[in-house]
Amino acid sequence: MGYFYGVFIKELNITPLIKALPVIPIEPENMHMTIVYIGYKRPSQETDNKIGGAGISQVPCFMIKLSQLTLLPSATKPRVLAVGIVNNEQLNRLRSTILSALRNSGVVISDKYLGGDFKPHITIAYIKSKRIDSQDLIEMVREMGIEEELTGRSLLIDSVSLILAKGGSNYSEVSSHELQCVF
Repeated sequence: MGYFYGVFIKELNITPLIKALPVIPIEPENMHMTIVYIGYKRPSQETDNKIGGAGISQVPCFMIKLSQLTLLPSATKPRVLAVGIVNNEQLNRLRSTILSALRNSGVVISDKYLGGDFKPHITIAYIKSKRIDSQDLIEMVREMGIEEELTGRSLLIDSVSLILAKGGSNYSEVSSHELQCVF
């Protein structure tokens, strides 16, 4: 799977809402939003320190707003059920800050959205079967009121982690960097 900078989403326990769906829910402690996918090579400690020091620590905390559920990588070949994020300028700036620090440190980045097609989302479940009818799944989600529960909800982004994805829904935090939060 590899390394990425992202945010663990602790305050979004929707497993009870989605357990009736034909999906494998992400454990609440592994729910996350990927900001920049790096790849299989871990950034050096020096690079990670740069990202945390002069980079992320200068970015103010901000709120994100959840939008509709989405199937990834596409509705025709769904593998992941995710919650969309209303495109957020602060999130885009945070991504740019991390990308700049990685590039300035010579890190090779394997993020497939480098061309500007970044679509932030929170991974909440994996699809159980390749033969699932995506229209049926979306209809089930709507009938159960799951989207109503999530759409428009706000979450605070106050830190970013370097995360190792070990496969399946097994994620571990390598390091964590606090954003500048003044309340």
